[in-house]
Amino acid sequence: MVEQIVGTMVGRWYVVAFGVVFLVVARAHLGTRLMVIYAAVALAVGSLAENGSVLWGFPYTSYSFNPDLRGKELWIGEVPLMVPMCYAFLAYFAFAAARLVVSGPYSTRGRQPVLEYLLAVVLATWALWIIDPVSRLGRYHLLGELFEYDGPGFWFGLPLGSQVGFFCTSGILIGMLSLMMRDEPTVAVRGLLRHPRLPALVTYVVQVAFMAGAAALVARREEGEVATVADALAGASLIIAVPMILLTVIHWRALPRPAEDGPRKVEHASPLVEAPDDSS
Repeated sequence: MVEQIVGTMVGRWYVVAFGVVFLVVARAHLGTRLMVIYAAVALAVGSLAENGSVLWGFPYTSYSFNPDLRGKELWIGEVPLMVPMCYAFLAYFAFAAARLVVSGPYSTRGRQPVLEYLLAVVLATWALWIIDPVSRLGRYHLLGELFEYDGPGFWFGLPLGSQVGFFCTSGILIGMLSLMMRDEPTVAVRGLLRHPRLPALVTYVVQVAFMAGAAALVARREEGEVATVADALAGASLIIAVPMILLTVIHWRALPRPAEDGPRKVEHASPLVEAPDDSS
């Protein structure tokens, strides 16, 4: 058991790193009690979805994990534990990042909550479009051989059903977060660098860039088909990112600054100001 714990914590250090950032940022945003409830539900949803796909092909179609990982790291059923552990921070960072993108740098909430929700689900799915295909190349970089889908797929070997399934799964988790934080107040902010959701947006970008960078590294190290696929994946990251960045900039420039809306209470919203602790 000790060897498996070490294998999970050390061998999957990047998952642990993003998990630690999630604990700090989400606790400041959600509060301790809501964060713990959400993380537990996310772990349960991720475990059920991953095991359901391995055993019955639902909701992500059929695939299997590398059996050689058994004994080297912790598993939950037929799935390495680190896989469902990612669900909490993947959905949360997309959720919080979407609130910043929709609201803009001068406010903590957008005027249409439905747009915050829909964009969050899209962001979570877009991240998976990079993370999963790069994970399939794990044998060529630090991730190691992790899983293999049974059938062909349109997106670098990933079936359409897997993408639709994750879209629905992330919709459930982000819906839960939206419900939890439905009464989050609208607070004016003095610019992007003071925005409390900025750490989530930055971390969302970093997790995608981390995997895109791994693809670019594989493309430079390997040859033949592997290099071609990896290079295309790195390029796909830019194809997804550049339009999103441009649209965000255009949207933000169209938003009024707080002073233009008339007198408003402006608060300094520090990125790590902790939400009221409701753990009791």
